[in-house]
Amino acid sequence: MSRPRIILAALAAFLWAPMSSASAQSRKIVIVADEWCPFNCSATSRFQGFMIDAMREAFAKSNYQIEYRNMPWADAIAAVSQGTFDAVVGASLDEAKDLVAAIEPIGENKTCFYTRADDPFHYRGYEDLLRRRLGVTYGYLYGTVLDNYIARNRHDSNVVQLVGGDKPLLKNIQRLTGRRVDTIVENMAVMNYSTQKFLIKGIRLAGCDEPSTLHIAFSPKRPDSRKLADIASQEIKALRKSGRLQDILARYGLKDWK
Repeated sequence: MSRPRIILAALAAFLWAPMSSASAQSRKIVIVADEWCPFNCSATSRFQGFMIDAMREAFAKSNYQIEYRNMPWADAIAAVSQGTFDAVVGASLDEAKDLVAAIEPIGENKTCFYTRADDPFHYRGYEDLLRRRLGVTYGYLYGTVLDNYIARNRHDSNVVQLVGGDKPLLKNIQRLTGRRVDTIVENMAVMNYSTQKFLIKGIRLAGCDEPSTLHIAFSPKRPDSRKLADIASQEIKALRKSGRLQDILARYGLKDWK
């Protein structure tokens, strides 16, 4: 007579275990991105970037745990789109078009052009790039005009050279100083941070585009993605109002982009 009870108890335990696991999983948000300091840095670093720091504080209020991992940018976007991970940080709205982006920006992207120090080139518009060998990062979006230019010329190394994998900026800098490319494209804050950290010499700023916004974006495969995006937007505003956002930015030598 006891065997059915044992079976029912075992069945109940079996059914409860996945529910408990799923419940625990729902309180965790796995964020992925490539290293892009000071926005998001190495996952093994004490200082993981102001976006990661801000999201930890933002979601702690709702009892969510943030887990942060590094992977190449194109892979990160694809993995979040497919639901393998929960979110990316530092995405433009174009990059996040297939994701669920927080409306409130989490940063600002000022795309700039850099040359060797002995190169007098000055960037005024995309037509100035026609006679340059351009170094860019695989999977990054730089704006419609430049993205189309890169797509048209990506197989001609005399026009465009793409790098990927870990630390693409350092690879592009090596190509620039090694005279394999003439101009590289990078966010101003990222370049400033990297040149100071790695004591990089011999390059100069040659001009910038107008800034655009950066966002945290969630996987459409996660059922509560819109809720998470709304929490992120609300808490970014709250962190700014309380002064905590500026405190976080100050750790990285930055000021509020607004």
